[in-house]
Amino acid sequence: MVSPFPSRRYNVRMPSPAQEKSQLDHHPARHHVYALETTGLLIIAATLLGITLVRFWQAIHWSWR
Repeated sequence: MVSPFPSRRYNVRMPSPAQEKSQLDHHPARHHVYALETTGLLIIAATLLGITLVRFWQAIHWSWR
């Protein structure tokens, strides 16, 4: 019986591991937005910490300062 879809076979040739490794060596460049996102999150965290310290400075025990 002939398959109606000849391109959909299970026994096809696989690329050699050396070819796969050479293809994996070329990583796509990461966009600079990811670095900016991390920087923005750090700025927000530092701002929230600063606001919290200013707000509760009087309530902090003297032994902790």
